Amino acid sequence: MSSILPDTLNPATLMSRRFRPEQIPDLSGRVAIVTGGSAGIGYFDALALARANAKVIIISANEEHGTQAEQEINQNLKENNSKGAVKWHQVELGNLKSVDKLAKTLAQELDRLDIVICNAGIGQAPFGITPDGLERHFEVNNLSHYVLIHRLLPLLKKTTEIAEPTTVRIIMQSSEMHRVSPNKVQFASKAEINEEGDGSLLYGRTKLGLIYYAKQLVKRKLANMSPDRPILAISVHPGTVDTEVQKAWTQSYGNIVGSAIETMARVLGKSAPEGAEASLWAATSTDIYEGNWKDFQGQYYTEADGKPGQESTQAKDEKIGDNYWELCATLTKDILGEQLR
Repeated sequence: MSSILPDTLNPATLMSRRFRPEQIPDLSGRVAIVTGGSAGIGYFDALALARANAKVIIISANEEHGTQAEQEINQNLKENNSKGAVKWHQVELGNLKSVDKLAKTLAQELDRLDIVICNAGIGQAPFGITPDGLERHFEVNNLSHYVLIHRLLPLLKKTTEIAEPTTVRIIMQSSEMHRVSPNKVQFASKAEINEEGDGSLLYGRTKLGLIYYAKQLVKRKLANMSPDRPILAISVHPGTVDTEVQKAWTQSYGNIVGSAIETMARVLGKSAPEGAEASLWAATSTDIYEGNWKDFQGQYYTEADGKPGQESTQAKDEKIGDNYWELCATLTKDILGEQLR
């Protein structure tokens, strides 16, 4: 007799809609990229997609985590008779030229690309500047994904010609932490981005940026595509999740306040597999289809199959969204010598 008890006791999960891995359709023949796929939420994004028979490319910086994730997931696939596969590629997302090089390589080598989950990111860690001269939260969480998607967009568009309609999707792993982004944020200049600030506010600003990016991508790159062969761009909130990212609280706020917040987040938060559910829903759900995909296009969701339009008023400001796009384009010119827009 099946248990009447829920399959989790995590408060954050019990209060959220669910999308379990077994709800993912067969992804045989499809190709996915997951940034930050060697640990935490991204690991379970990659695992679930591959177990549904997709070929999954993991992009992350840590060699130990990357090789271990590739070996572990492929062993799991073998044990479960999955036709999927995982391959890890190393890149430092705080080095834009390296990101650009890898993105160009993947665009040339892959025959198709059905799903991109932009998951990698720095959490509520202290302020820092990358070798490229940019505030590190912004370069890693925002600008690197801007470059990655721009380079891969022609391949994604090509894939719409052979894929089932509405199955080519770009998912931005945003967060309800976008609500703590400072009110003064305008994304108006490099100087503004590089102004020193509190780690949680810098993190929240990047999550705001990812919501803007999904909306701007639709407006500027996807709106003119055939309605029969669209690319969907969706941003999601995974929930408060017990992953190594929570260590950033202690890094930023010390052993008393930071450790207390970290402990509370871990105790009350979702497990990493549960945290992956919102992005997996957005990336694969068959409840998004030819008859309703426009209802989901460019939207932000706080849970799997949730209600759209619940982001902050700031996140709905189209002028700041325009600024975000223009700033990213300007910075690609400064760093890469080529303006991507």
